[in-house]
Amino acid sequence: MGGTRCTGCAPAAADPSDREPVTLGEALAGAFAEVARSVPAAPLLPAQRTGAGAAAGARPDAAPGADAEAGVSCRRCGARAVWHLTVRGRWILMEPGEWPTDAVPVGKRWRITADGIAVNLGASGRPDTCRISHFDTCAEEPAPYESSVMLGLWHHHAR
Repeated sequence: MGGTRCTGCAPAAADPSDREPVTLGEALAGAFAEVARSVPAAPLLPAQRTGAGAAAGARPDAAPGADAEAGVSCRRCGARAVWHLTVRGRWILMEPGEWPTDAVPVGKRWRITADGIAVNLGASGRPDTCRISHFDTCAEEPAPYESSVMLGLWHHHAR
């Protein structure tokens, strides 16, 4: 069973019969197994956390994503919001609805991907809409005077 090998795998001086050929499927399966071992474990849902590590809006009976349309109530101010996983594997409580990007300060702009992942837009300014973190508009935090939209949400939550 002869097979073609690249020069990195089989130097010209080596005898090609000293190794068994490996199918592409076996090589890919090994590569995928290595990648799977290097990926960190999924973070705990806020509903699974206990003690001081729990997020402000977490409820034991409402895991993030369980009822995304209805959302959850923030434990601190009572406002409705929706949990989303971030690209860094953390959970963030997002305000429902979208807001004009130019009305939200840089660094406070978020986008929700098709699969529900929250991505901070940073300095990239799209001319359309963005989402806002509830933690930036929670009535139990100081008023966000840097944006009239965020201040309006803060006042709405303070009622």
